[in-house]
Amino acid sequence: MSLKVIQLKIDTPTGPTKSGRGFYQLDEESLFVQLGLFSEKKHFFNYLENEHILLDLDRTGQLIFIEVYKAKRHWKIIDLLKAPYNAEVADIRWLNFREKLPDSEILTDTEQKIVKVQFDENISPLYYILAENVIAETDKQYKLTALWITAYDEDAGGKAIKQFRRKERRANSYLD
Repeated sequence: MSLKVIQLKIDTPTGPTKSGRGFYQLDEESLFVQLGLFSEKKHFFNYLENEHILLDLDRTGQLIFIEVYKAKRHWKIIDLLKAPYNAEVADIRWLNFREKLPDSEILTDTEQKIVKVQFDENISPLYYILAENVIAETDKQYKLTALWITAYDEDAGGKAIKQFRRKERRANSYLD
């Protein structure tokens, strides 16, 4: 059975904003979005998914990876879609695990530069930065209504995502 709502716990951030970037894999026709650095201490533990979306969560309930398995030629184009500009930095934890996500719609702007994974309508949204280029949209009860990917690169053969990961490992080598 599918979740009716995706419940989040939202707190004041305890560290810097995580790096984040989307990569549309041309050969797989899928969008992959990495949030933060993968390491021995921070890796996949749980998930939430539906037919077109997989959200990977770490042991603490933080989102670490988004996969969109729907070719962008099938994303719904919204003429006036604009990324949120008033997002706050937050420490967000997912409270649901290993369940089926509600159905979602994949929306994009006319240039296909922004992606909105919409789970529910929201007339009074709140926006929270999960990582650079990744924003969570919630209602006032902290129920997730959408995920925004505000920038992504087209990638062939996983080359761009490999470069991103290599750069992140070098920039964060002091953590080891």
